[in-house]
Amino acid sequence: MLDTDGVEPYSPLGFNALPLLLTSMSIAALRAEVRKADHAYRIGEPIMSDHAYDLLIKQLQECAPHAPELHPDVTELLSLSTQPLEEWYDTLPAGTAMVVQPKIDGCSLGLRYVDGELQAAWTRSGRCAMDVARLVPSIPIGITMPGVVEVHGELWGIAEGESQKAAARALNRHPNGDGLVFTAFRLVGARGSESCSMEHLSRRGFDVPDTLVCTTPTQVRALHEKWTQGEQFDSWPTDGIVVKVFDHETQKKMGATKKAPRWALAMKLYD
Repeated sequence: MLDTDGVEPYSPLGFNALPLLLTSMSIAALRAEVRKADHAYRIGEPIMSDHAYDLLIKQLQECAPHAPELHPDVTELLSLSTQPLEEWYDTLPAGTAMVVQPKIDGCSLGLRYVDGELQAAWTRSGRCAMDVARLVPSIPIGITMPGVVEVHGELWGIAEGESQKAAARALNRHPNGDGLVFTAFRLVGARGSESCSMEHLSRRGFDVPDTLVCTTPTQVRALHEKWTQGEQFDSWPTDGIVVKVFDHETQKKMGATKKAPRWALAMKLYD
C-alpha cells in the first residue's frame, strides 16, 4: 500500500518502549497520532505519558522530518477537492475570476529556499527529499529571491505511462534525477495573482504549467472538455485539470480545510 504522496509507508525499527502498534505505523498514521495527542493535551485530557509522546515525536522526526506537525511554519502539501464545479463556484465571491492548469500525475514536492539557496525539500507526508531534489535538473539549487521562499510543485517522470511511478521510485529507493521533471504550481505567500506567480517562478528558472484565465464556469467546462479530448495540456502527463481562484488575496480569505484549499478544485475525466 502507498502513502498519500505515492511513497511507501515507513516501517520504523527499534523504540521498544512504544506499544507494538506504534512501531508499525505508516507516516500518515504517525502524524495523525501526534495531532491526536497534541489536541488531547491542549484540552487537559492527555492520552499518553510525556515519555511515550517524546518517543512518538522522535519516531516521526526520523521518518518524516518535514512533517507539518513538527514545523508550524511549513505549509502543508494539501490534496484537492473534487466536488462538482458549479457547487464549488457557488462558494466563491460573486464575479471571481479563475485559472485553469493541468493536473500533473506525479508526486507532490515542497521546496524551501533561504536567501536564495535550496535548504529543504519534502514530500506530502513530510519525508525529506533533498537527495532527489539536488539531482533533478529543473529544480534550481539557487534563485534570486531573498529571505525564506517556499515553492510547491509536482515531480514527474517523462517516460510514457511512468510519470507518477518514476517519481515515486526515485523518492522511495535510489535517488536519481534522470528523466524527472519538477513543475512548480504554487509560490506560497505570494501576492497578486496566479498568473503573476507563475511568471515570477518562470523567471527564476522553474518549469511552470500553462495558466489559462477564465471568468465563468462555462469557460472552465469548455477547457475540461478539450482536455478530455486530448486537445489541451498535452505537454504534461495529466489525470485532470486544476481550477483555482485567480487572485491571491481572495485565496487567503477563503482559506483551507484540513485536507484541501477552498480556493482550488480538481476536475478529472468524468467530472
